[in-house]
Amino acid sequence: MKKLVIVDGSGFLFRAWFAFPPMINAQGNNQNVLYGFTRMILKLIDETSADYFIIARDSPVKTKRHELYPDYKGTRPKLDDDFKQQIPQVHKLIEELGIATYQASGYEADDIIFSFVREYQKKSDLTLEIVSSDKDLKQLLQANVVITDAAKNQTTTLLTFQQEWGFSPEHIVDYLALIGDSADNIKGVAGIWPKGAMTLVQTYGSIENIYDHLSDLSPKLAEKLSVGKDDAFFSKKLIELMQVPQIQGIDLETWQSSKNIEQWEQILLNQYGFSSLQKLLESLKKKYAMPQQLGLF
Repeated sequence: MKKLVIVDGSGFLFRAWFAFPPMINAQGNNQNVLYGFTRMILKLIDETSADYFIIARDSPVKTKRHELYPDYKGTRPKLDDDFKQQIPQVHKLIEELGIATYQASGYEADDIIFSFVREYQKKSDLTLEIVSSDKDLKQLLQANVVITDAAKNQTTTLLTFQQEWGFSPEHIVDYLALIGDSADNIKGVAGIWPKGAMTLVQTYGSIENIYDHLSDLSPKLAEKLSVGKDDAFFSKKLIELMQVPQIQGIDLETWQSSKNIEQWEQILLNQYGFSSLQKLLESLKKKYAMPQQLGLF
């Protein structure tokens, strides 16, 4: 059984920014994101033993959700200039290492992850692991699809999700549509809190079905839902993942390529001076010594 690992690259950029202290090189430039991102990615490749490994990236321009809702993610603080300046450096280094990334104009990393899962989920000889802390992606859980939150070192399966939440993963969208998502500036329904939303979804499933059964609810709850109906359905539209058309029909095997870890040593240790990655690179060298193949885009 082969494994495809798909990483939320945008989430990893922010993790590196907050998790690693400033690292000033000889030119006086901070490299904490560049170093931290690379270290975390190499660690994942080492630990997951992935046959295929893809880093999903956010669109460099406004997304299709911004077209629907200009204030989408509008409450987020402005990105630090130091952080922004390192992002192109990260992309350049990952490209030099030959590690696959995928980006599509107008789409978020979550949409790319969704599209890859949708494309390959039915392969009988393939398991998929999503690496992200984004709760929206839990809607993708299936028997052969798991989600790992690398920051918490916690993996969620279809079974563990159902045990924790009491409903099917596809209904996480309905739950979030009710409570909203402050991180993305998505309203949800005013006055509906997580516990109440969970009970509604456990009982009725989709918000469509919830609104078909307002007469079964208490007058107070039914009124809140009635007043917030437009917000509920619009929130769901924003939260639902989008198919990236370019990903359809791609043969995974055509992108398999061999990688020489010794070349990674030359780049990371000699060119970038990341000497503390030596031990990790030695582990990778043992695992993926030539002529073995590491399936990367």
